[in-house]
Amino acid sequence: MSVFLGLGSNLGDRAEHLEHALAALEQHPRLELQRISTPYESQAWLPPDAPTDWDKPYCNLVVKVKTDLEPVELLAATQDIEQRLGRCQALRWAPRTVDIDIILYGNRVVATDDLQIPHRQALDRPFVLSPLAEIAPGLKFPGSAKTVLQLHRALTAMLPAWMAVVNVTPDSFANDTERLDPERLSDWTVPEANYIDIGAESTRPGADPIDAAKEWQRLSPLLQRLQDVFGNRRVKPKISIDTRHVETASRALEHGVDLINDVTGLSDPAMVERLGDADCDIVVMHSLSIPADPNVALPPASDPVRLILEWCDAKLESLERQSVSLDRIIIDPGIGFGKSAHQSWEIIRRADEFTALPCRILFGHSRKSYLKTLTKLPPQQRDIETLAVSARLIDRGIDILRVHNVEAHQRFWRAISKT
Repeated sequence: MSVFLGLGSNLGDRAEHLEHALAALEQHPRLELQRISTPYESQAWLPPDAPTDWDKPYCNLVVKVKTDLEPVELLAATQDIEQRLGRCQALRWAPRTVDIDIILYGNRVVATDDLQIPHRQALDRPFVLSPLAEIAPGLKFPGSAKTVLQLHRALTAMLPAWMAVVNVTPDSFANDTERLDPERLSDWTVPEANYIDIGAESTRPGADPIDAAKEWQRLSPLLQRLQDVFGNRRVKPKISIDTRHVETASRALEHGVDLINDVTGLSDPAMVERLGDADCDIVVMHSLSIPADPNVALPPASDPVRLILEWCDAKLESLERQSVSLDRIIIDPGIGFGKSAHQSWEIIRRADEFTALPCRILFGHSRKSYLKTLTKLPPQQRDIETLAVSARLIDRGIDILRVHNVEAHQRFWRAISKT
């Protein structure tokens, strides 16, 4: 039976507590861990009279488990793990080292004094639906006509996933190799990003294309560094490789990366064939030219959203015919790639129209040239404008935000979440 469990911690080293909980689940002879989401930070839910020292943010994730345990037996197993990891029988809203909830148990419905499945409050909780939408976006709760992804987007306060841009190219406007310093990475007790997207070929206008061999030469040391830091962890960000080369994608998958971000929108049939059998998610970006060419753009008088949505529909239909699950697909409208500044703003203003698609949506809007309509500052100094756009995109239901300054976004979002 496929079961989804929600795990949370808001005491001490939250990531370490979750690591121990996942290890205990994995060691259980009748439980098999199949998928683990990245961690999401959320504010504690508290009654008005709660003590001030209870106001500690949670680190939450969702795990898919295969088991032959009956629901009551599974409850006993999770409660035993909680107690062994230091959870005491404190008041309901009090902080805890670890909390394990049964969210779904196949299509079973259980309603007793001690156990309710599906979890009675799961549909209202961003810290459940956000990680669940990451690993099972097309899943439906028993009795619900909507997918997890649709339920997630319907929340008044959804939790976005952050994708950190890490460019390792000498000609990019933001070279970020220092962000992958081993000592700094080892301090990510709770990762500041859900995804790390590494690009070794610049796609900015005027950039010089490179071949797969050169791209891999730049990527491989960083992938080894990430493996050294995160290889044995379960609570960690997912690694994405930004590439248009099937050879690079294939080698990256052999190194265990979690996503391939194809900036050409899977235009190469060989890439589709290679990724079709892989166990990774796929970012499919709309673009008209790589590197971006200002002279190759959507017609000025066209409706950019309509044209991109038509392209998305055709692409998703093609992928389904090739047996690629839409649960693996993440659509990126490709801000700045074949779009004028005016068209990019139009796509951002109407971002909610993309949430009608049956897959996750990513926006890569950070520091790009469309922001020149607001400021003359260079790209590295456009984080304030990027933050404003990010806030609007979250309001419009966008699932993943690909940004350069993740730390600033995390700080910004913590403040927003408290208001």
